[in-house]
Amino acid sequence: MLTNNPCFCGSEKIFANCCQVFIENNEIKAIYPENPEQLMRSRFSAYALGNGQYIYDTYAKISQASQSVKEINDWGKSCTWIALKIHAINNNSNTIYNEYSDQFVEFSAFYITDNTLCELRENSRFILENVPSNPVILENNAEEKQNLQWRYIDGDIIEHSELKQIKRKDLCPCNNYPTAWSIKKGKKFKQCWDT
Repeated sequence: MLTNNPCFCGSEKIFANCCQVFIENNEIKAIYPENPEQLMRSRFSAYALGNGQYIYDTYAKISQASQSVKEINDWGKSCTWIALKIHAINNNSNTIYNEYSDQFVEFSAFYITDNTLCELRENSRFILENVPSNPVILENNAEEKQNLQWRYIDGDIIEHSELKQIKRKDLCPCNNYPTAWSIKKGKKFKQCWDT
């Protein structure tokens, strides 16, 4: 994908100025999502790209044990991810902000598999987690605090449904989602995707 194309996550930013900076991180200049919504968006973009390693790396440590990069890649590649819709963000603003408290993002991910349009609606749980990094020795010989990064713990599936069987000559479903990164206005399904 060209870096100046719209981002997969539907943010209306170009990919290079949105999820790419997180997904294509390197150790020299690492940039991490600043909040759960950014992490949710970048994980969706990673699914659309087929980047299971990023998905795995952004699971919380407690959740990584039950995951594998291969399984993530296999599931991600069985789908064509077309749109993400954020419904709600709960950052526990009704309590005194605690950076270690769970945060939630409710979203719908729309995808196509076996010529079927599907919706996965989930309320995802995120947490700031200490991620080991190379410690920096400060002047007083104290090690710098470990790197806090947002991580996905798990999610409660609200709905996972098949919305519509798509025929090759039907208008592509991406036209129905303003946040779809792949919109080809007026194009038929067979012209939009390699099915």
